[in-house]
Formats: sequence, structure tokens, C-alpha cells
Amino acid sequence: MTVVLRTRISAGKQGISRVVDTPSLRARHFEKQLGRQEMLVPELARRLGADPDRPEEPRPTALVAAALACADAATTGWVACEGTVPMAVLLDRAMSAFAE
Repeated sequence: MTVVLRTRISAGKQGISRVVDTPSLRARHFEKQLGRQEMLVPELARRLGADPDRPEEPRPTALVAAALACADAATTGWVACEGTVPMAVLLDRAMSAFAE
């Protein structure tokens, strides 16, 4: 079981590295991120008591975009450090930039 898990983790790291390092895959990743953003904004707007269809109300879109950007920054950092720092730590660091 441990060998299978290590193999899957290794394959996952290789896949993430490939996306980060290949421009066409990275572009597709960002297209998918926009789709995720479009799905998440209405729910966050509802929770904020905002109307996601009002262009003068950018808070939900800004918050979702920032969260996804933090996830991308953490992933890029994780690939760069070859997984030596846990992804959760990198994500916390990225998101803490907004609290400073």
C-alpha cells in the first residue's frame, strides 16, 4: 500500500510540474480557473449579501480571484521547491499576504 501511495504522489507531482512548466498547459489551467471563478462568485456574493451581476460590486469577484491566485502561487512554489515545503504551508503563506 505504501509503495502504491508513493507512486501516486510522485505521479501527481510530475503532473503538476508539467502544468506549471508547459505554457500551453498553464494557459489551459488559467482557462479552467476562470470557469471555477465564474462558478464560485455567485455563492460568495450570496454570502456577502451582494449582487454578482452588478459591475459596481467587485468584492466577490476580487475575493475569488485572489484565492485562486494564492492557490496558483502556492502550487508554483511547491513545484519550485520540489515539494519540500508542504502545499498547505505555501497556501497559508500566500493567503497571509492579504492580512499584512
